[in-house]
Amino acid sequence: MELAMAKINEDQTKPLAPLTPRSDQPDEDQYHGDRTKYVHSQTKLILCCGFIASLTMLIAVTFIVLSLTVFHLHNPNLTIHSISFIQPLDFVNGKVNTNRNATVSVEISLHNPNPALFNVKNVNVSFYHGELVVVGESIRRSETIPAKRTVKMNLAAEIDTTKLLASLPGLMEDINGRGVDLKSSVEVKGRVKLMKIFKRSVHLQTDCFMKMTTNNFLTPTFQCFKTHEMPKNRAKSKGD
Repeated sequence: MELAMAKINEDQTKPLAPLTPRSDQPDEDQYHGDRTKYVHSQTKLILCCGFIASLTMLIAVTFIVLSLTVFHLHNPNLTIHSISFIQPLDFVNGKVNTNRNATVSVEISLHNPNPALFNVKNVNVSFYHGELVVVGESIRRSETIPAKRTVKMNLAAEIDTTKLLASLPGLMEDINGRGVDLKSSVEVKGRVKLMKIFKRSVHLQTDCFMKMTTNNFLTPTFQCFKTHEMPKNRAKSKGD
């Protein structure tokens, strides 16, 4: 009996073994560490996406602003300075010599206000009597105009005297009296291109109405109307 009691007392006096965590339960510190890493990675991802979005928006806004200001392409300016006869109509016995055509010189200037080259494909000069009857031949010419520069051109057009007399049977009487009204048209086609991104097709046209009389036969008076792509926007200039 005493031995049994002693055994019980001895077992009661032994210290309890420390509790060990179960292997199948997650470590709380490891869980918090993984959670922190996840939050940090998500924050970096959000910041990266925000930076890319902001940079893209900044580039787009800068592109739009530059396209509307610095890189905004304008129509070049076409001006007609003078119209004169190099070879006037030839008169024989008070009649127009139909075996010899007249040659007219047209002095123009093209101003390129853009920060890019203006490639002129052709310049077309025509003469008319009325709106439909052509009394002249077109002379074409190509040109390259540097940025912010003005180029002058002397163009020549030949007036067909046979066509002129066909549309104006009383040519001699009109020249000696009220005068002969002719229409000249200068048409310019080309393109302005900047860095292969900004492009603008150019179509300029200036119509001039000239009056030939005996007193000003070599240098007829004229009045011009400029048209830039849109026929409704017409600027009037006298003598240009």
